[in-house]
Amino acid sequence: MDAQVNNVLERSVEISRVINAPRELVWKAMTVPEHQNKWWGPDGFHNEDMKMDFRVGGEWTFVMIGPDGTRFPNHAVFKEITPPSRWVFDHGDGQRVWFESTVTLQEVAGNTLVTINHVFPDKASRDEVVNKYGAIEGGKQHLAKLEKYLSENKV
Repeated sequence: MDAQVNNVLERSVEISRVINAPRELVWKAMTVPEHQNKWWGPDGFHNEDMKMDFRVGGEWTFVMIGPDGTRFPNHAVFKEITPPSRWVFDHGDGQRVWFESTVTLQEVAGNTLVTINHVFPDKASRDEVVNKYGAIEGGKQHLAKLEKYLSENKV
């Protein structure tokens, strides 16, 4: 394997799930704030003060509130948007960028394969988020909440 590719893999976290819904509905639930704010985040988390300017160069800000009340400020800037299949953004807290995130939606037999890939600046940053904050399990919960939201709500 190419050293550069290997370096990206060791700095990445990728979560995917097949969602039982058409791609256009998944896109809407993921990119329209009034839908997204109702499911975004791992189990036990909710969001406040969400603002999303969903365009290249636009900002997305919100405060994620943990089950214990801890507040996590989030700030993203959209770098690429290709409806209804892909968007890329830099994600951080408004002080620094933590990682670049790429979300892809692929049609699979009438359903949608959602893949979220985060690439961190270095392996240590990736490992901290995985080990300290449970990013992989949280990501799985995150996508399960999306599927549940789509099954229970008209989008």
